[in-house]
Amino acid sequence: MSLRAYLAVMGFGTILAGATFFLVLFRTDPATSGALGFTLFYASLGLTLCGAVSIIGFLLRVMMHRDEMLSRLVGLSFRQAALLSALAVGALVLRSHDLLSWWNCLLLIVVATVVEFIFISLERKPKSAESQ
Repeated sequence: MSLRAYLAVMGFGTILAGATFFLVLFRTDPATSGALGFTLFYASLGLTLCGAVSIIGFLLRVMMHRDEMLSRLVGLSFRQAALLSALAVGALVLRSHDLLSWWNCLLLIVVATVVEFIFISLERKPKSAESQ
């Protein structure tokens, strides 16, 4: 997939997820919708955040790192956008159940950081494999 096609699909998906989010936000009654309404709310919010942060992060990375491969920047931006979106939606879910406290928030950040470090360590190849 070309970069232009990726950005077009990601942009269209983000707009569609944003429209779904606003539709759920303004057309769903939380008192009567039950678990399905809340699931749709959090899923559409997470997809909208992931798409928007991914596109913005990619564009910022392209401006700052002009010499890097674009496919690497796309993957990095999407991964970090997914982590940040999961972090935000997770905090909102905890808040909706009155479980969000400073230590829960800190635990979410630590888990997201550990996941990112795992991905970073998996990206790096051992020096012995590069020389062979």
